[in-house]
Amino acid sequence: MEKPIMSVSGIRGKIGDGLTFELLRAVAYIQTKLSGGGKVIIGRDTRPSGEEIEKWLSQGIRAAGGTPISIGIATTPTTCFATKHFGANSGIIITASHNPHPYNGYKPVHGSGRLLNDSESSAIYKEYNSGNYLSDKEFAKFENTPAKIETTAVSAHINAILKSVDVDLIKKAKIKVAVDAINGAASGAFPELLEKLGVEFKGVNVKSDGDFVHNPEPRPAHLTDLHNLLKSKDDFWAGFAFDPDGDRLVTMGEKGEPICEEMTLALSMMSVLASKKSAVATNLSTSMVIDDVAKNFGVKVIRTKIGEANVVDAIRANNLLLGGEGNGGVIYPAVSMVRDGLVGLALIIECMAKNNKKLTQLTSQYIEYPIVKEKISIVGLNPAEVLAKLTKVFAHEKIDTQDGLKIVYNDGWVHIRSSNTEPIMRVYAEAITQEKAEELAKMVMSKV
Repeated sequence: MEKPIMSVSGIRGKIGDGLTFELLRAVAYIQTKLSGGGKVIIGRDTRPSGEEIEKWLSQGIRAAGGTPISIGIATTPTTCFATKHFGANSGIIITASHNPHPYNGYKPVHGSGRLLNDSESSAIYKEYNSGNYLSDKEFAKFENTPAKIETTAVSAHINAILKSVDVDLIKKAKIKVAVDAINGAASGAFPELLEKLGVEFKGVNVKSDGDFVHNPEPRPAHLTDLHNLLKSKDDFWAGFAFDPDGDRLVTMGEKGEPICEEMTLALSMMSVLASKKSAVATNLSTSMVIDDVAKNFGVKVIRTKIGEANVVDAIRANNLLLGGEGNGGVIYPAVSMVRDGLVGLALIIECMAKNNKKLTQLTSQYIEYPIVKEKISIVGLNPAEVLAKLTKVFAHEKIDTQDGLKIVYNDGWVHIRSSNTEPIMRVYAEAITQEKAEELAKMVMSKV
């Protein structure tokens, strides 16, 4: 049986194989207690197990004196937005993000609308590991249904996005795009956003039924449906693809050209920084292109440990206008303090409208550095011991041990760290050539 992972990124595991309904109910109970009861927003992606999980969470919330309010199928950023918008004390997102079936998971949301940070998550897990929750018999005394179904969350989130971009400018540009929503949580939300922006669109995999027809990790190799759609017409400006819970967005050229997911944040920066100046926060593994864009606009880049919560902490501490991660995550505090694929979609479309350029014309202004993303299974190994030994091996190089081990060279870098969501170590390498990036990744992987 595979043990579920409990980290700053939430809880993830295979339903029926380690991740139990009882565990999730207990965690919901503890989170509700620690947040002072009150209203708790529940949103879920389109995985079939989500409805059943919602029942168990509702029972745990009620047992802790809270009021569970379901917003149904909703993206992670919509659930975070709704938590603050409806004045809830906390929220819960039922999702395993980019993990495939039969994975599902649990992301706890702070009352301010952000995801919990490391210390806040750890407090919940400490209570759970100490067994500070009710017995099955005691939980059974409480109803397992939400107290209310709230249907306006998606529209409220979209209206907030519309206030943060130049809608009139976008409408005048007469833009047309293609979108792949992988039948996930964004399927029911992005059409409303694009219609209100006056953007024409064609979609693939937009059924909201949880049928992940391709690998849910939104990378060019998995997006053949989107590629074929873009190639079939000459009037598209860009292609976009979401992950299952809609917090990440990747782009594709107007004729199906692959574009690195690292460019999502870069393109969003080009839109925001064109009119306002602010440093930008991102993590250690995000591309050097962020530094290039920041330099062009005369602002600094603040690098953080991996994990969305760490980037958010840097945004809050420095009162920044924008931040994000190189995996396609854009954090725009004007709307919400969480990675938001819908915000990224609006900002990039606004950038195309401002410059009257299709996507590849925008991305061609910057070097799209080759980046290699590998992973190594560490089942049965202690990641801390592996990293300690690697640090000794590369002690003579320029290194950063803020999060795992990052080795920096004049023409690139390589970063290895243990995953927050899977029993693996991630190895990211970037350089001025594909060959050099692969060489850096292989070098570190061979040492492991």
